[in-house]
Amino acid sequence: MPYLTTGLLDNTAVEGISPSSMFSVNISNDDTSTVAIQIEGFFQSGTTKVKYVEEFFTLAAGTVALKNYYIQYDAFEFQYFVSSEAVEVSAWRKDVTGNHTAALRVVTEEFINF
Repeated sequence: MPYLTTGLLDNTAVEGISPSSMFSVNISNDDTSTVAIQIEGFFQSGTTKVKYVEEFFTLAAGTVALKNYYIQYDAFEFQYFVSSEAVEVSAWRKDVTGNHTAALRVVTEEFINF
């Protein structure tokens, strides 16, 4: 089962405003059968990673899921466990108005794969 992570991402506020307030994840199942997907989100608290998102779902063949998560933290990380190599994951940070921030766009090829 492929394991993907964004690694720890910086979201430190500048003049009291965080660059991003939402993390959007687009998951595409290009396989010929239903796949299982688990998403975990963490934020950094001092030297500790704290889990604040844990979601498990299945995705039918040929379908797409869009998930949105609030990221009101200075540092965060998302991890994805997928049951097929044919699953494509892409993720973007968005600002408070819902616009994509230029600071990050992650696609499957850019994730750290363990």
